[in-house]
Amino acid sequence: MEQNPTNNENTERLLAEQKNRLDTLEQAFAALETRAKKYEDDWSALYDQNRDLREENHRLQRDYETLRVQKGGFGFKMLLLSGLGGFVTALILSFVYLKLKPKEPAVAAFRHFQRENLINYELAISQGKFEEVQTSLEKNQTRPEYKPIEPQISFLKEIVNAAKQHCQ
Repeated sequence: MEQNPTNNENTERLLAEQKNRLDTLEQAFAALETRAKKYEDDWSALYDQNRDLREENHRLQRDYETLRVQKGGFGFKMLLLSGLGGFVTALILSFVYLKLKPKEPAVAAFRHFQRENLINYELAISQGKFEEVQTSLEKNQTRPEYKPIEPQISFLKEIVNAAKQHCQ
């Protein structure tokens, strides 16, 4: 049995076509594999880039929170310092006001009278020198700087007079 040449040629032609198709498919498969590898590499690079961006975002948020807390702490410290400074300033200004405010003439005159005379009067009364105290009180009652406290001086004269009568 001999094969006819046409059948052989047909088979060879079909084999050549199949081989060409197979080569084309292998080339397409190789191209698809390289494309798939390229897509996989691109996806891997994008995934790594996305991971890096997420880590950077997380780090930035953490740094922002740290700064916000520090800023809040700094603000609280400044508020505390400002309040303390205001309190100390108010305390100093109040002290200065109380020291420098104009005093009533009667209060100032009585303090002056007290510093100048009362210890001497107490000493003289303890020694029994009532007359000396009464004459000093009369002199002080006529002094112009003691005019605002004239009622207190006259009351003091009455007390000295009562003490004198009680002791005799």
